[in-house]
Amino acid sequence: MKIRILILFSAAVLLAACCGGNSQSSSSCSKHEGNAKACCKEAAAKKTDGKACCKEAAACTAGVKKIISAQVFIKPEKVDAFIAATQGLIEKSRAEEGCVSYSLYQDPKDKTKFLFFEEWKNQAAVDFHFATEHFRCFGAVLNDCASADAVITIYDSIAEKKQ
Repeated sequence: MKIRILILFSAAVLLAACCGGNSQSSSSCSKHEGNAKACCKEAAAKKTDGKACCKEAAACTAGVKKIISAQVFIKPEKVDAFIAATQGLIEKSRAEEGCVSYSLYQDPKDKTKFLFFEEWKNQAAVDFHFATEHFRCFGAVLNDCASADAVITIYDSIAEKKQ
C-alpha cells in the first residue's frame, strides 16, 4: 500500500536524511556537518534506532517545530487489532527525545477512521522517528489493517519560523 504524503514544506527538507538539518556553529555540532545524514542513513539501513548518532545530531540541529496529522482508514474487522498495535508505537514514540506529543484519535461516528496527531521539536526529530524500528514495524501492521491510503500532512509552526 502506498502512503500518500502531502508535505507543506520544501522538497529539500523532505529529502533530508534521518538527522539532517542546519547545524549550529558549536564544536559539538561541527562534526555532524555532512556526516550526520550518512550516519543516520546507515543506522536506518541496519534497522537500528541509531540513537547515538541521531540523538547527538538532533540536539545540535536548530529547527522549527513540526506538526503531523495522519488520517488512517481501517478495515472494520481489523479495528481491534489496529488499536492494540498502536499502543506500543505510541508509548515508544512518546519516549523519543524529540517528541512533544503523540496521540491517536478515533472518529466517534465512524469507528474505522483514526487520526494520529503528533508534535515534534524539529525536522531532525521527525526524521529520527521515521527511521526507528517501532515506526517501520508499525508500517507492516498498517498495511495489513488499512482499507485505503493514509493521508499524512506535515506542518511547520509559523510562530517559530524565522523570517
